[in-house]
Amino acid sequence: MNDSCASPSSVITNLPVRQNLSAAVSAAYAQGCTGAVIVLKVSDLTQINHWHGYEAGDRVIEAVMNRIEPYLSEGYFLSRLGGGHFLIFLRADQGEGVLENRVNHLMSGVSSPIDFGGEALLIRCTAGVSLLPNEAEVTDKLIRNAELALGSAKVGRYAFYTEALQENLASEAEIRSALVGALDRGEFFLVYQPQFCIKTRKAVAVEALLRWQSPSLGLVPPDRFIPVAESTGLMPELGDWILKTACGQASQWLMAGEPLRVAVNISAAQLEDPKFARRVQEILAECRLPSSWLELEVTESMLVGPIQDVQTALQEIRRAGVKLAIDDFGTGYSNLAYLQHFVFDTLKIDRLFTNAVLETRAGDVLVKAIIAMGMELGLEIVAEGVETEDQKGALEALGCSRMQGYLFSRPVTAEKIPLFQLSE
Repeated sequence: MNDSCASPSSVITNLPVRQNLSAAVSAAYAQGCTGAVIVLKVSDLTQINHWHGYEAGDRVIEAVMNRIEPYLSEGYFLSRLGGGHFLIFLRADQGEGVLENRVNHLMSGVSSPIDFGGEALLIRCTAGVSLLPNEAEVTDKLIRNAELALGSAKVGRYAFYTEALQENLASEAEIRSALVGALDRGEFFLVYQPQFCIKTRKAVAVEALLRWQSPSLGLVPPDRFIPVAESTGLMPELGDWILKTACGQASQWLMAGEPLRVAVNISAAQLEDPKFARRVQEILAECRLPSSWLELEVTESMLVGPIQDVQTALQEIRRAGVKLAIDDFGTGYSNLAYLQHFVFDTLKIDRLFTNAVLETRAGDVLVKAIIAMGMELGLEIVAEGVETEDQKGALEALGCSRMQGYLFSRPVTAEKIPLFQLSE
């Protein structure tokens, strides 16, 4: 390595963060070095604090800091931004490929479990990376670019900043603006995807799914507008509309002699509302829908708050006769612990496991274990994302008789749902 890119000092802590980073970036430019600004996040810190206490969280922060330092001998800057976030600057004179390798090694090095009281704590770090000199010369812009990249990275991985991320940010601003008043203007509607019983070959339930037809943006994909709605605080009001609309539709089916249980996804904001359980009962009464025909789906990520508060909310809902389902099972944090602390009626196998059932022996074994465990706990098992006859056959052979996916039906409007049954 060229000595001009070596760092003459250790971690800088006595100056403001941006001033230190600016000095490090300027030195790299002057010496013709490539560099990378990294914003690294300890993704599991909130869960660790909730499940193991803040002392464990402090130990994780200390361990991550100690693990980062050995990777920073090539000219660097390191600062903790607060919480589980760190700001790192790496530089080198051997090109971006070398930098990418160092980022990869850094991520591998910081993410191994640590011992806490004889228990192994899983650490998953996620990072966003902004390269110089091609992308930005201003320190604040480098940090913003790295934060944008962090937002796009999958948990436990890292992502580089690209211009496409900036374009997505502009798109989010458009979505944010168009969402204002969209509910009052009647721009949202629901579609329903049936869940089939393979044995009877009939639909036994439907999942209500939100869609948005914007006059200015067209049909906006849910994965684009729902995160924006959540970040702007619109989900409680929107979730209330979804619940009321779905229950009203289920009531119509019931009165027409075509009963189907309707499953509705609820948001974290709704579950955190102490009045939510009462609101569910009010909506059921307004729609004249018996509670047994409603199922509320929660994801594992929604269960990481204080256990007692979440338990109380879910128990109150279940005591009213509403069914509870855990959605996307197997993709979250400590999922077996959730089945110990919370009582559910339905377990929905995530499409990742559905896809894996034919790909590897491990995938087959895992799905078999999930199904067996769910049955032992008296849960209804639903496999999501079933798209091929081979997947259907494999899941059926493993004991799963309820399935949902494009093989059977895409999400459709309410009038197309009644009397749905599988062709022979």
